[in-house]
Amino acid sequence: MAGTLYIVATPIGNLGDLSDRVKDVLRQADLLLVEDTRVSAKLLNHLDIKKQLVSCHEHNEKEKVELLVDAAKNNLKVALLSDAGTPLISDPGEHLVAKAVDLGFTIVPIAGPSAFLMALVGSGLPCDRFTFEGFLPDKPKDIRDRLMGLVKDPRTLVFYISPHKLERSFVELRSLFGTRKACLARELTKLHEEFIRGTIEEIAEKCGNADWRGEFVLVMQGNVETEVEDICQSQNEYEQYVRLRLEQGDRASDVAQDAAKLFKRKRSDVYRLVVDYQKERQRRLGECDN
Repeated sequence: MAGTLYIVATPIGNLGDLSDRVKDVLRQADLLLVEDTRVSAKLLNHLDIKKQLVSCHEHNEKEKVELLVDAAKNNLKVALLSDAGTPLISDPGEHLVAKAVDLGFTIVPIAGPSAFLMALVGSGLPCDRFTFEGFLPDKPKDIRDRLMGLVKDPRTLVFYISPHKLERSFVELRSLFGTRKACLARELTKLHEEFIRGTIEEIAEKCGNADWRGEFVLVMQGNVETEVEDICQSQNEYEQYVRLRLEQGDRASDVAQDAAKLFKRKRSDVYRLVVDYQKERQRRLGECDN
């Protein structure tokens, strides 16, 4: 007979969110697989629970699946925890759960906090249809490529953003979604919890003057334009996108290539617009010098 794998959601900041069920599972578990032993040790100390913790993170997760083989043979109760929130949601655990299913484990998710859901329901934006995109990539070009594939998506869009990538992410978000309604959530469930609402343009301005730490959740309005409105909106977004990219100092050829792909325009037409903007910018600079 195989064992039981509990997927345990833990607080994302406020320990008051710990449920009695979570406490009972942690006390009864034979084996605790955790993302970071130091973080989980603090949680167990808070609950006055003494257990051996086994580190299981993104770099060793595949190796740790062998522990499940022994646990299955001995019908053990295994609890899987990430540092905060629900395991597997932009956190390790996918390989472990898949292996546990193959071994015949009983899989028991234990309800609890998840940062992206907290941000979504508190954003004021539609929750009936949404897509969770996790963390954005590291490089600006990869961020841009990911976002370009979401421009026409009508669903509410949800992202995790690391503090060191906040500025570069908003550079790309502003180019593509400047007028979209959005909400940036920070310090969720903590003392200084904050929901910053406005357009992407407005939120980007606030981010530029803030010294914020901790991870962020961005919730953004999907594409809601009608077919007729979309033609006008697309033209405005197209021109704004080209202008902002050039103001950021991107190469004209890269701007033309990306804009042509995103807005389905001929590259030669886009390049003419790029040249016009460059001429206009040089003219304005010349007037300032005079």
